[in-house]
Amino acid sequence: MRDYAKGNLLNNLNVKLHNILFTNTIADGYEEQKYILLTDIEGIAYDEYLLLEGGHCSCYGFDETEWYATVYEEDELINLASAEYNKKSLFWKMVKKYFE
Repeated sequence: MRDYAKGNLLNNLNVKLHNILFTNTIADGYEEQKYILLTDIEGIAYDEYLLLEGGHCSCYGFDETEWYATVYEEDELINLASAEYNKKSLFWKMVKKYFE
C-alpha cells in the first residue's frame, strides 16, 4: 500500500471507462462516501490497483469531493475485503468476489 497523490498525480489522473473495476456510493444523511477501484492506471504496476476514496456533504455536491488515492496489491485488497469491519460493505463484497 502506498499513497498515489504525491505531486500532481491525482490532479492529472486520466480515468477511462475501461479503468473502472467497481464504484460505490454510500449516502448517510447529508454525507456521501465514494469508492472507486481502478486498474491499468499510468504510474502503477500491472498487478497493482488504485483505490480512490472520497467524501462530501450533499450541500456541496459531487464536484466538492475531497479524494484520496492509494495503490494496493491484490493480496492487500483481499485482506481489506475480508476484514471484519468491511464485511457488510457492498464495495468490499464486490472486491472480494472479483478476486475469488
